[in-house]
Amino acid sequence: MTGPGANEEGVVEAMTLPAAAARPRIRRELARKAFHISSASLPLLVWLAPRWLALAVLLPMAAVAVAVDWTRLRYRAPRYWFLRYTRRMLRHHERRRFAGATYMAVAYAAALVLFPKPIAVMAMLFNGFGDAAAALVGKRFGRHRTAWGKSWEGFGAGLTVNLAVGLAISSLAPSVPAAAAVAGALAAATLEFLDLPIDDNVRVTLGGGGVAFLVATLLQI
Repeated sequence: MTGPGANEEGVVEAMTLPAAAARPRIRRELARKAFHISSASLPLLVWLAPRWLALAVLLPMAAVAVAVDWTRLRYRAPRYWFLRYTRRMLRHHERRRFAGATYMAVAYAAALVLFPKPIAVMAMLFNGFGDAAAALVGKRFGRHRTAWGKSWEGFGAGLTVNLAVGLAISSLAPSVPAAAAVAGALAAATLEFLDLPIDDNVRVTLGGGGVAFLVATLLQI
C-alpha cells in the first residue's frame, strides 16, 4: 500500500514495536522478581528454626548451587539442559557466568554465618523484597533515570520497602535498634541503586546486613 494510509500504518507500527519488544523483558523481570519474593521462605525458616537447622539447610543449598553452576559452565551437556529450562529467566551475562540465584544462595548462607539471626533475616528480606520492589517499580514507572539505567522511582520504592522491613524486624527483635535498621535499609537500597561490579544479591544482602550489624554494635558499646 502506498499513500497516506501506508504512512499512517508505518507510524503506528513504529510506535508499537518498542512496547512489543519491551514486553518479554518485563515478563522476564516479573519472573525473576517472583523468584526473589518467593525466597522469603528462607528468612522465614531462619527466623523460626534453630540456628543449626537453618545452617544445615542454607549451607548445602549454597554448595549445590555453586556446584551446578560450575558444572554447567564447564561442560556442554549440563549447560544445554540448564539453559533449556532457565534461559528465559537468565540475564544475558548469566548464561556464561554464575546465575543470580547462585549468588543469592551464597549470600544468604554467608549472612547467617556472619550476622546475628535478626540481622541475617533482615538482610535477606532487603534482597528478597526491597530489590524486587526497586526493579519492578523502576521497570514499570521509572521516568527519571541515571546514566547507568537505574531510576530514582525504583530507588525510592526499594528504600521504602527496606525501611518497612528493617523497622518491622527492629520491633520484633530488641537487639536490633531502629537506627541500625534504618542504616541497613539505606545501605541496601543505595547498593542496589549503584552500578557496581559485585552481583546485587551479594551487595544488597551482605552490604545492608553489614551496615546494620556495624551500627547495632556501635550503639551497644
